[in-house]
Amino acid sequence: MTTKTPMLGTTFLSQKWQHIIITAALLLSAALVFLILYGFVAGSTCQYSISLHVPDDERDVFMTCYRGKVVALQTKVAQDKEIISKWKVEARQLRYGDQTIYFVYTRTPLITDHKQDSNNRFNQISAAYKFLFYKMIRSGDEVYIFQNFPRNYIHKGKIEGSIDFWDS
Repeated sequence: MTTKTPMLGTTFLSQKWQHIIITAALLLSAALVFLILYGFVAGSTCQYSISLHVPDDERDVFMTCYRGKVVALQTKVAQDKEIISKWKVEARQLRYGDQTIYFVYTRTPLITDHKQDSNNRFNQISAAYKFLFYKMIRSGDEVYIFQNFPRNYIHKGKIEGSIDFWDS
């Protein structure tokens, strides 16, 4: 009894199936590139400033976005008005409808005396994540930011400017 082995150069898929698989892979790749570019272009149309207070952590956040670059300053102030901790976070903004994705590329403590407080803890936990996802809804000069990491929370802040080109 002899067994036949495939000859060199032959394949198990017909040319028709090879063509279908290659075409599908190219179409999926093009769709993925388009989706990423759309979020990048929509995010690059931002020109806003947001200020908000996080009561659970007793910290203030001031964010600006211009042409897709986001800079956030997170400050925790003691009762005597002394700054306990301050962080600068830089990111790239992507936008898909109300969904905002921040690609964080730097997170820097501006006060380095290493006091352990909620602002430092938040930034230390978040440092392991490069992509942060938020839902942002604007109502006049107020913005609601829905967060689900590191805990579920709805932030309410003041906004000046536009979140993206769809924002009125």
